[in-house]
Amino acid sequence: MARQIGVGVVGLDHWYTAFGVVEQAARGQGARLVAVADKSRKRLGEVAAKYKAGYVTTDFEKVIGDPNVDLVCSLVNTRDSVAVTREALKAGKHVACVKPMAMTLRQADALIALAEKQDRVLWSFDQLGRGRANAELKSLLKRGAIGEPLSLFQTMWSGLPKPWPGKTGPSWWTDPKRAPFGAWADHGIYTIDMLRFLFEAEVEVAHGEIGNLVYPDLKVEDYGLATLRFSNGVVAVIEDTWTAAGFWPHWTKFVGTKGVIHIERGAYGDQPVLATAKGVKPIKLGQRGGGLLDPVLALVRKGVAKPSPARESRTNLAIAFAVYRSAATGRYVRM
Repeated sequence: MARQIGVGVVGLDHWYTAFGVVEQAARGQGARLVAVADKSRKRLGEVAAKYKAGYVTTDFEKVIGDPNVDLVCSLVNTRDSVAVTREALKAGKHVACVKPMAMTLRQADALIALAEKQDRVLWSFDQLGRGRANAELKSLLKRGAIGEPLSLFQTMWSGLPKPWPGKTGPSWWTDPKRAPFGAWADHGIYTIDMLRFLFEAEVEVAHGEIGNLVYPDLKVEDYGLATLRFSNGVVAVIEDTWTAAGFWPHWTKFVGTKGVIHIERGAYGDQPVLATAKGVKPIKLGQRGGGLLDPVLALVRKGVAKPSPARESRTNLAIAFAVYRSAATGRYVRM
């Protein structure tokens, strides 16, 4: 049996991810939950009542310095995560950090350099799209299920991020001082990484449109649409929004020279299908892939720290910034 890796969760700001991390570690699924830290005693109390951790604390440094913690999961907001990640790496810990991994590319580069110097794994949760379901999808594409891929269309409409389950109102996701962008890259950054993984190709040209269609007073956009041209010739059109109210359309369509793969998730949950000249048939794709921690736990066990896996997240961040630069200038941006 693989050694259980001691996990310390620092921050519950990104609770959408934090709950999955805490649950997996608390169940002993490849890891053990040593500690959970957050500045809010109320939030800590709710988590402690549901999940069993060694201890909970408002002291981030206590968790970072705990000798029983092998892996620090930094799930505070992006601005604060930069400092948490830096201190954890300096303390000799492996780190799984919030997405996006930094507010700027310069910050991302500094963290990557430190991780490689310390020979510690640094990984960001924007790489979750490389799990089981997409590995199976990648196999389908490689086997020529739709011929040569030509284009990708994805739409994901969601509501405004909630500051905490059952709560509404301002959150760090909508604060440009704590997050580098709004609705489009909130989920779009996952898609960027997924497509780079599926196509084994890089983005060469980016174009973006952003705006505030429903929430004009937000300091970040609630709507975004991007067109990305990949080095293998595929053109991807990605729409991500916070404009949905009570419904969450989420579908992805891969178009190739010989067919189409259509995947619907979220609100409607339709069976993925493959449509070709031979007809339409359902296809089975696994779940998104085990526990949220599985990818980084595997890296920690292998000792894969150089080159840092966070270099992939740095590339994802650079592509996202290119989309926003295009939206600001009205021009295509070459990577």
